Amino acid sequence: MAALLPVALLATACSGTKPAPPPTSSTTSTTTATPTPTPTGPVALTGGPVLAVKIDNTERARPRIGLDQADVVYVEPVEGGLTRLLAVFSRHLPKEVGPVRSGRESDVDLVANYGRVALAFSGSSSYTARILNKGKQVNLSFDQSSRGYRRDRSRPAPYNVIGDTKALLARAGGSVKPRDVGFRYGDAAPGGAPASVVTAVWPSSTVSLKWSAARKQYLVTTDGRADKSPKGVQYGATTVVVQYVTTRKSGNRDVNGQRTPVVTLVGKGKADVLRDGKVWRGSWSRSGVTAPTAFTAGGTELTFAPTGPVWVLLVAPGQRVTVR
Repeated sequence: MAALLPVALLATACSGTKPAPPPTSSTTSTTTATPTPTPTGPVALTGGPVLAVKIDNTERARPRIGLDQADVVYVEPVEGGLTRLLAVFSRHLPKEVGPVRSGRESDVDLVANYGRVALAFSGSSSYTARILNKGKQVNLSFDQSSRGYRRDRSRPAPYNVIGDTKALLARAGGSVKPRDVGFRYGDAAPGGAPASVVTAVWPSSTVSLKWSAARKQYLVTTDGRADKSPKGVQYGATTVVVQYVTTRKSGNRDVNGQRTPVVTLVGKGKADVLRDGKVWRGSWSRSGVTAPTAFTAGGTELTFAPTGPVWVLLVAPGQRVTVR
């Protein structure tokens, strides 16, 4: 084409018409970028690399650290009728979390659908360690390395192991962003009945959450006491899920000979979802350990409040639960 350019210019000159001026910079492009559409429907959990942390849920562990920054807090039954927390961080990352306690075999399925994420815990029995080592998560155990952990000497042991979130993620090699775990965030589904309080009772643990219109959260009370951060602010959840799950006894036994309960997270069952001072009674389903968990009521997808922690209470069918 370059060889033809002088001939074209000569022909134009002989015709007695002036060649058209070259286009100016203001007319070189009339293409405008198409704006990225803003999602209008419910969205999945998105955020940065995931850090899941086992946190004690007994009196001697107060005050617990970092729960206000969690995306999800699972309340999981353990031996002796007690409960333990598994806090999942992605959208926000506190500086520290804790007190960090030992892992349980249910943790493998709890984090499996998030992807190959970092799981921080403070040791485990040899029986449980074999189960955890078969999982796809990156195990960050305090008994294997102290990197990412410190002991708070103002707290009694073993309730004094505190995790440094950035150091733990670095130790894990960065972890990964969350896959679609099935949670949907957006406007509330139609319907719902008034519900300002939900209380779940295990043999040796009680967790209650009460709606606060001022905070727009369900505020957490554990074993009859307001559950507060080190700054004295009561922890809260914008969404509470009561997930009824079959529970079986593990082959693992604690130092008192009590067998550890294991929750079944694959299959289906009943579920209550509370948000905005209302409750939707429906069901949950999950086809496999890496599959999302869907929450529906009457065929309608149930959505969670877009901001703030989601607390998931894992309870056995027939367990004492009050929603009012």
